[in-house]
Amino acid sequence: MNTSPAGAMGEPVIERLALTFFDAEQLATAIREASIEHHQLEAGDFRGELRGLLAGPISLNSGRYSRMLRARGWLPEGAVVLGAILDAERDGCINGYRFGARDLVCYPAGAELDYLLPAGTHWTALQLPGTVLGELGLSASLFDRPRVFPASFPGSARIVNRIARLAGARSGTRVADWHAELGALAAELMLVVHNDQGRGGRPSYAERMGLLRTFERLVRERIDEDLRIPALCAGIGVAQRTLEQTFRDQLGISPRRYLTILRLHAARDALLRGADVDIASIAARCGMHHPGRFATEYRALFGEPPSATGRANGQRP
Repeated sequence: MNTSPAGAMGEPVIERLALTFFDAEQLATAIREASIEHHQLEAGDFRGELRGLLAGPISLNSGRYSRMLRARGWLPEGAVVLGAILDAERDGCINGYRFGARDLVCYPAGAELDYLLPAGTHWTALQLPGTVLGELGLSASLFDRPRVFPASFPGSARIVNRIARLAGARSGTRVADWHAELGALAAELMLVVHNDQGRGGRPSYAERMGLLRTFERLVRERIDEDLRIPALCAGIGVAQRTLEQTFRDQLGISPRRYLTILRLHAARDALLRGADVDIASIAARCGMHHPGRFATEYRALFGEPPSATGRANGQRP
């Protein structure tokens, strides 16, 4: 990211990154100290932007992408994460919870993240380390599980608005003013969480997310094989109809399409970061044994032929 150094008066450090193509390694920097992998699910050229602010031990990241993504991994071990959906054209899904525009998301430290992010969604993630929670009068025990508070839940809209103001800080903003806004946010957050009483989360499909994870694991272990969906269902121990419905609910695509996407992402990562640029060999290692079909599918998803990715290996910014 391009960084604006903190000023003498104590300004938040501002970082920016413009994304001009899909690169999972760049996207992994979206949330500081998290371990998250991304998959592009929607075909076409990828564009995006990431913005980060640092104010002492507190960090706030935000972003927006031109194509639908799935993000999966682990949030920072040492910080509670407050997420806000500042804008969204359609609902997404976080850990089995549906979310929409202006919804608030709360995560405990080190929580697992499984995130379906529709194109154009403007998200933010505010990280509050344990020491900061104490200074704000908040207890880590308040954040015992992931929660989604819809925009209609009493008090959550004010918190989202405050997170939006924090995320919109510009050069010249004083850390003291930023912290004052944060203190007001913390007081409102305590009331919202206490008033939840089990109503804050939208209906959960979390038990089905395990099917997706097992599906991914089996594909990664056998990615070079000629895999079939019925055989994968047998390996998972689930009816094909159940798997199909789970994919429609959680990702909006079929298992067969996601299998192809996983293969294409594995090939792209090899082309971007490996010394081997033998496209046919890479495609075969990823289970795509028809070079012409592979090239067509690859270009449709990423907006460039695999040969262009291979030539740019080591030359991308």
